[in-house]
Amino acid sequence: MNQFNWDAFASGQIGSKIWLCEELEKTKWSANEAWIYAGWYGIAAFLLLSRGKFKIHKIRSIDIDPCCEPIADKINELYVWRDWTFKAVTGDCNKIFPQVDLIINTATEHFETKEWFDNIPYGTKLVLQGNNMPHDDHYIYSGSLKDFINHYPMNKIVYSGQLNFEYPSWKFSRFMIIGEK
Repeated sequence: MNQFNWDAFASGQIGSKIWLCEELEKTKWSANEAWIYAGWYGIAAFLLLSRGKFKIHKIRSIDIDPCCEPIADKINELYVWRDWTFKAVTGDCNKIFPQVDLIINTATEHFETKEWFDNIPYGTKLVLQGNNMPHDDHYIYSGSLKDFINHYPMNKIVYSGQLNFEYPSWKFSRFMIIGEK
């Protein structure tokens, strides 16, 4: 079995993805096909599909780390064998040109450039999350929700917000934008 990073189930990770589901469900949007960039172990996809409140036909989870694909497929096995509703793929989000209804990226701070964002066609629906944690592998820092919104300009924002996580010895904020590029 591949090395598994248990941080995928940390309270900040799960709380952020549940928040994403709740706010995306309020949009009353639907999607024929959604791609989740830097999908890691497919937890966001699992939550969206298992909650069943956001109408979606197909999700592809794309991550550059090849160790993620088999784990994400296993976590979402119920949806893999159901007409390929879910499938993890190993790939570089900076090198793809999506033609899908919806792009979700809950790890924007992990991308060294905004090439992935620039390749998304105008009019595509987006859900983007980032945070204000300084970290060795965080490249685009957003100190506030306003700063985060400025990094990723959209033609139409239907939701923007901040979710604060406060622990006994540290804290951070997660930012989210839902809209159309």
